[in-house]
Amino acid sequence: MAKKINRYTFSDISTSSSYIVKNFVIANSNDTISDISLDHPFSFNGVVLIICRKGSDRIRINYKEYTVDESTIITILPNQVVERFDYSKDLFVDFLAFSFEFISDFVLPKDFNIPQRIANQPVLKISEEDLTNLLKYRSFIIETFNNKRYKYFEQTLKGQLFSLMTVIASLYAELGSESKAKASSRNEEIVEQFLLLLKEHHKTERTATFYADKMCLTSKYLSTTLKKVTGRSINSWIEDASVLSAKILLKSTNLTVLQISEEMNYPSSSYFGRFFKKSTGMTPVEYRES
Repeated sequence: MAKKINRYTFSDISTSSSYIVKNFVIANSNDTISDISLDHPFSFNGVVLIICRKGSDRIRINYKEYTVDESTIITILPNQVVERFDYSKDLFVDFLAFSFEFISDFVLPKDFNIPQRIANQPVLKISEEDLTNLLKYRSFIIETFNNKRYKYFEQTLKGQLFSLMTVIASLYAELGSESKAKASSRNEEIVEQFLLLLKEHHKTERTATFYADKMCLTSKYLSTTLKKVTGRSINSWIEDASVLSAKILLKSTNLTVLQISEEMNYPSSSYFGRFFKKSTGMTPVEYRES
C-alpha cells in the first residue's frame, strides 16, 4: 500500500537540493524531492512560494481552481489543501518553503495585511519585469547558500527572505488598490461567504439548500450567483469539496471505507463508494492503494 502521507511537515522533506536548512528550503523543477507525492491532495505546515517560469499547470487551493502559467506566482499558506492536475510537460518552477518559526523575528509594517490578501488570491500573474526582479532576489539567496562560511549565515538568509517577501507583499498591495471595487462587489462577497461555509461544513452537508439557508438566500439565487462569478454550479463546488476530503481521509488515515462514509454523513458505505467512483473513476480502495 502506498505511504499515507498527505499532511506534510519540514521533517518529511528529503531533497537533492543543496539549498536547505532547518525550516527553510529552496529548489526548482530539476531537484528531486523524495517521500512527498504531489499526485494527491496535500497540505503543508509552512509557507510555500512557487514561481512559474515556463509551462502551465492547473491547481486547486482550498477547493478553488486556478490556472498557472509563465510569470505567475503561487503563495500557499500553512495547512491549505492543495491539489494539482493537468500540468504541461515543459512546466518549470522555482519554489521555496519556510516556517513561521523561521521568520518569527521579522518586524512587519503596522498595515501589513497581506496574508488575508494572499488567502483570497493565492495565484498572482505578474509582469516580466517583476518576474526578473523576484528571480534576482532568489539568486541572492542561492549565493548566500554557496557561501555558508559567513559568520552570520542564517541571519543573512533570513534578511534576504524578508526582502523577497516584502517585494511580494508590495505586489499584493498594488493588487489590492487596483481591485478594491471588484472585491467589494456583492456577488464576490456571496462567493467568498459560500466558500467559507463550504470549508466548514462540506464533510457533512451536501445540499444547496443548507448553504442558501445559512446565507439567508434562496437556493436559486445562490446557485445563479456562483455560476455567474465562478462558471461552476453549486453542486459542482459541493461535490469537489466532498471528494477532496474523502481523498485526504483515504490517504492520510487508517479509517475504513465504512468509517469514512459515516464521518462524512453518507447514507451507507456502498452509496459513498458509488459516488466516489463516479467522481474519480476509482473505488475508494483503489484510490487508497494507488
